[in-house]
Amino acid sequence: MTSTARIWAWTATVATAAAAATAALAVEQGQPQPRSVWWVLPVFVCLLAAAERLRVRVRVGNEVDAANLVEAVLAPLLFAFPGLLVVGVVLGGQLLSALVRRGAAVKNAFNLAQWTLAAACGALVIGLPAAHPAINPHNLLRLLAAVTAVGALNILVFLVVLALARGRSPVALAREMKRVILVAWLGGWALNVLFGLLYVVAYAGHPSATFLFAVPLVVLHLAYRGFAAVRADQQRLAGLHHAAQSLAAPVDPRDGVGEFLAAVATCFDARAAALVLRVDSGREVHRWDSAAEPGYSILEQSGDEATVEGALAALPGPLHVQPRDHHPLAQLLRAQGWRDCLSAPLLDEGRLAGCLVVLDQDGVEGSATGELAVLEALARETAGTFAKGRLLADVLDERRKLAEVIGATSDGMLSLAPDGTPLSWNRALEQMTGVSAADAIGHVNALLRLQPRSLKGHPLDPTRWTSDGPMPTELRITGLDGTRRRLSCSYSRIDDEDGRPRLLVVVARDVTSDEEMAALRQEFERLAEEQELARSVVEQLQQAVVPPAPAVQHCALAVEYLPSDASAPTGGDLYDWQLLPDGDLHLAVVDVLGHGVSATKAALSVVHTLRVVASEGTALGDVVARADALLATQDPDLVATAVVARYTPETGRLRVVSGGHPPALVLHPDGSVTEVAATGSAIGWPGAGSDDVTELTLSPGDTLLLYTDGLVEAGKNLLEGMDHLVRYAGAVAGLPTEELPAALVRRMLAGAQRRDDTLALVLRRTGATACAEFHRTLAPEPASAATVRRELGAWAVELGFRPDDVTLVASELLANAVRAGQREVTLRALAAEGEVRLEVEDDGPGDPLLASRGLDLPDEEALGGRGLFLVRSLAEGLTVESGAAGSLVSCVLRPEPLLPQQQPPRLVEAS
Repeated sequence: MTSTARIWAWTATVATAAAAATAALAVEQGQPQPRSVWWVLPVFVCLLAAAERLRVRVRVGNEVDAANLVEAVLAPLLFAFPGLLVVGVVLGGQLLSALVRRGAAVKNAFNLAQWTLAAACGALVIGLPAAHPAINPHNLLRLLAAVTAVGALNILVFLVVLALARGRSPVALAREMKRVILVAWLGGWALNVLFGLLYVVAYAGHPSATFLFAVPLVVLHLAYRGFAAVRADQQRLAGLHHAAQSLAAPVDPRDGVGEFLAAVATCFDARAAALVLRVDSGREVHRWDSAAEPGYSILEQSGDEATVEGALAALPGPLHVQPRDHHPLAQLLRAQGWRDCLSAPLLDEGRLAGCLVVLDQDGVEGSATGELAVLEALARETAGTFAKGRLLADVLDERRKLAEVIGATSDGMLSLAPDGTPLSWNRALEQMTGVSAADAIGHVNALLRLQPRSLKGHPLDPTRWTSDGPMPTELRITGLDGTRRRLSCSYSRIDDEDGRPRLLVVVARDVTSDEEMAALRQEFERLAEEQELARSVVEQLQQAVVPPAPAVQHCALAVEYLPSDASAPTGGDLYDWQLLPDGDLHLAVVDVLGHGVSATKAALSVVHTLRVVASEGTALGDVVARADALLATQDPDLVATAVVARYTPETGRLRVVSGGHPPALVLHPDGSVTEVAATGSAIGWPGAGSDDVTELTLSPGDTLLLYTDGLVEAGKNLLEGMDHLVRYAGAVAGLPTEELPAALVRRMLAGAQRRDDTLALVLRRTGATACAEFHRTLAPEPASAATVRRELGAWAVELGFRPDDVTLVASELLANAVRAGQREVTLRALAAEGEVRLEVEDDGPGDPLLASRGLDLPDEEALGGRGLFLVRSLAEGLTVESGAAGSLVSCVLRPEPLLPQQQPPRLVEAS
């Protein structure tokens, strides 16, 4: 059952009880009041209606009761008229009040039933005869009992209705509302009884005095209302000191916010109180709610979040919103479960820093102006407390930072009183002197223990600094451990208001090691010069051992070398490429046991021997064995693995032999990898030489990879390293030649700890007559387009084309596609029989006018429109397809071939 339904049920119960009491009155004995005074009954009806309207409201949660003056008007009625007539007059007065008030039907019905029952019970209790009542102590006591019964019945009925509405026990509510009952209801009942007795005496004197009842009625109402307001304001002011004290007591005001808000809610008879603070991220809401668990909570709200706290924090002045108001905040309050609020801004030096809010007030209604004044005063005090707390926090933070600086500085710092007593002594000074702060501070002879003296050896007395004049800037001391130190000092003298010395601050720096530092600096400079000379020698050696790249048509070469030790940029891994007299290209990769310059020297001997043997016309299958025989006479302890290749540029013929070296690989444009299985024994081993000659033909776009074991042994597992090499080599097979070895080395050595030198050499067969495809997918970003444009230019050069027209056309098409694309752009290039077909595709919304663009020469002042015009001028067969799924532009170019002298060298020197 809902609370409204329960109240209707209770109203029916009260009405039934009222009917029963009225029926009981109908059978009581007595004579009717003389007709001559019945004319005052309409006056009493009006007086009862007025007394119902002249009331002091008492709020408890969502329920509102009123302390009114009906009992005062009811007293002469009970005293002078029959019970049935009293009930009728009361009923008429309540009906008139309901018509004037036009309140809710359930409340009007309840008021009618309540007061009818109260009047009937009062008439039953007094039991006076209806005719000629006499004013005597006995009758007055009976009247007092009747008025008491009326007041007690009203309180009981309201508590029961409130308990029904809230679903709680009437006893618990009475306990909770103890202060309201004592101050508002019982105090009001006492005044009603007093004025009721006066009305009775006045009426007994003459019935016409009834017309004058309205004057004290209004005066009594004003006094009653003023008393309630004063009591409420006194309570607010009494709680103001406690609330402010609870916030100001902690060093950091935030530590006392919970207790502060609880005190604010208590002194304002409110369910909740909130403190809203503006912060950089929005708002910080501190709230104490007696109906929540836990009572105190902290909420973070963003600046654009629509909340009551946010709206109030933006107001520059105080505000009082009640349930009956039509203020825009009233609806927001109800949406967040609140009924009413009081708010006052927090002003910090004119800046709006937040607000203080009181929500859902209960108890006797006070003066709204007085309550806002109290809350404003409390808000000002709160803002000042937070400002003081912030300043105190800043001071403490600065003191902490200063203490950290003084404690962490390498300079010794101390302060001396006028008699030379140390007042402070930092950690650096403890380390310089061996004297702890505890042994120095407060001891006048602490500095004398250090035997201070000038550089000339004259003793110094720090206790006489006020009379002996300035202390020397350079002095010597002897530490407690006997160590002699030289200090450079600076002094700051602080005087009092009378000019007398009050404090001497000394900053001392230990300069004992200045001479040592100077000597070390000279030694460092000498070593740096020697290191620079050694670096120059190493660089010259490195340039000497790196052979220049031969100019070979339709062939691209590149290499990447990484030493195991970055401080020694040479090692035992070396390579050689040389054009032989017959036009073939000689390639060799050597790996000598060892590192550093000695290993480089041995490797250089091997590659030079292999070159000489190859130039002599020695058969490829005998080159390794012949070199081993020659080297054995020079260096019997030399051990090296080698792989030697012979390449014929015109035909792509490739022959490979090995001397204990890891197998060579051939990388195909489609990403597949072929292992070149050439075997043999290493140089310096018994039976050194090649077992066989492996022969194959490189197709245009194929790439030969020769490498040393440092590339596959970085992960300590040779088989796993070979698997990784094959997979990564296939992944980078499409890169330009000059980028391929470096990219492969980076991938293979990523996350590995290098223990050996690493070398990777590649040879790629190129040529304009070859068929090759270039394919890239990129994000629609200008930076990505620039990268792809460079890769396309390198691809054109490797195929023997001049890259200018190809990259220019691709750049214009990519620029349009990048502007239109949403997720990705695709560039495809296919070279065949001297032609290059370019296709650029995007996933943009499409442009129906794209095909017609570029037909005419654009205006000189136009910002765009030149791209497709330029493409039409340089290319053939331009086709454009554009729709909702994207656009596809394709064209065909006939780029000029590269001349033999234009073939760029592809050497990437050792890094």
